Amino acid sequence: MTKKKQNYSAKNKLWASIRLLVSGLLFYSGVALIFFGSGLGNSYLVQLNAEQASSKLTAKKADQNKQHKTTYDASKTESITTKRLLTSRHKKAYAIGQIAIPAVNIHTPLFAGYGSHNQNLAYGVVTCLPERIMGGQNNYVLAGHYMGTYGGAVLDNLHLAKAGDIVYVTDLHYIYAYRIQSISFTIKPTQVEVENNVQKKRLLTLITCSDFNTSKYGYGTHRTVAQGELIGKAKATSKNLLAAELTGKQESKQTRKITLVTDKGHKTIAPQKQTSLIAQPSFFQNTRTLSTIIICLTILFLLIIIAALSKIWF
Repeated sequence: MTKKKQNYSAKNKLWASIRLLVSGLLFYSGVALIFFGSGLGNSYLVQLNAEQASSKLTAKKADQNKQHKTTYDASKTESITTKRLLTSRHKKAYAIGQIAIPAVNIHTPLFAGYGSHNQNLAYGVVTCLPERIMGGQNNYVLAGHYMGTYGGAVLDNLHLAKAGDIVYVTDLHYIYAYRIQSISFTIKPTQVEVENNVQKKRLLTLITCSDFNTSKYGYGTHRTVAQGELIGKAKATSKNLLAAELTGKQESKQTRKITLVTDKGHKTIAPQKQTSLIAQPSFFQNTRTLSTIIICLTILFLLIIIAALSKIWF
């Protein structure tokens, strides 16, 4: 009798295998839903979107991307959700450049407006107003979502910036360097005067939500606004792009300098080291690291299933 119980029939083995596979699939799906429904999952998805949009971006391609249809109607933008991020992956975004703030570990692609399907905010930072020129005598206004303290996506670290930090923006022809002069966390959405031009000033304004401290600033009720003034520009050579951390390659610890053309001649500066105040763990800054972890865990899960099936059948 004991021997008979130990030796399952083929039918019993088949049903046991089906139950195991269904249970495993449900467990894996549940974990995936929890991950991709979390702030960490959303941060991961938006960084994947950003990498996709900025991959192999050249000056010629950036110029071509400026011709694509877009919109500047901020009233039609939506909050970031997992569904929104996944949907946006089917709506291509066309990067027109890159932005970096080395001091607070911000590196993200730049897009013209909100996109033909309002998809651009799911990829990176966007220009808020048409006919404003990068590096021009105007207020170049950029905005991006605050994704949470999960991995430095988009402008998550902007609230850590301070006066004196350098913001680098490029159209892949030139790199424009702006020095932050002020930062505020209490700007209301109705205070659109921060977007105004200032006579004879070459300004940059960065805007995101102040959701890094909801107990103090509420959820979506205040904006973090950093404003800076142009201090110079440089040709977007491969050396200069790397020095300004505009290539996506920040792994080198070698100090690189960039020489800017200013109104008073030339000035050589080195991108600042990252502040020690960064809350987001750098472990998740590189999506490839997290992708590798996901792949390894998936392989481990499959090996466990295979082992369990082997125990049933052999």
